Amino acid sequence: MQAFLRWVTPIYRILDALRNILIVLIFGFIIASGAIAIFLRYTPNLRGLSWTDEVLRYLNIWVVFLGASVAIKNGNHLSVDFFIKKFFSARTVNIIRKLTLIIILICLSVLIGASTKKFLSSLNVVIQAAPISIALFYLAIPVGCLLMFLDYLLILVFGEHPFKTPDPEEDGR
Repeated sequence: MQAFLRWVTPIYRILDALRNILIVLIFGFIIASGAIAIFLRYTPNLRGLSWTDEVLRYLNIWVVFLGASVAIKNGNHLSVDFFIKKFFSARTVNIIRKLTLIIILICLSVLIGASTKKFLSSLNVVIQAAPISIALFYLAIPVGCLLMFLDYLLILVFGEHPFKTPDPEEDGR
């Protein structure tokens, strides 16, 4: 298991850095171009940007899917396990958790397949506001699901995410 982790670590670190950089760049672009569009909309004698509404809406899809995988890595997704822990033994809770992860991985596999098919079928479709293929925005779904799949798979294999960012509140600070 340690040999596998040594092999995966540099690859995962690169993917994680790219994911974080993409989130910052896309979100920064959303904030900056949204602010410019608002400024131009309310400034007399200046034309607003016609493409911002549609493009920014589609870019939010990228931020959501990339951010969801970061939340999985850090264990920040909501889970309700009070009743399971109350009524079942620790061994049974562990089995239920692993079954849940397997179901999630199956669902993500289906999503990856379906969204990749949608991405490929929309390569020649252009959005209304700009000469940009809608496929660029549909690509967020398979990429995000693939990253989530990888994070959930690591949790399934190791019991918890091996690259989880430490929570400063848990360190007693």
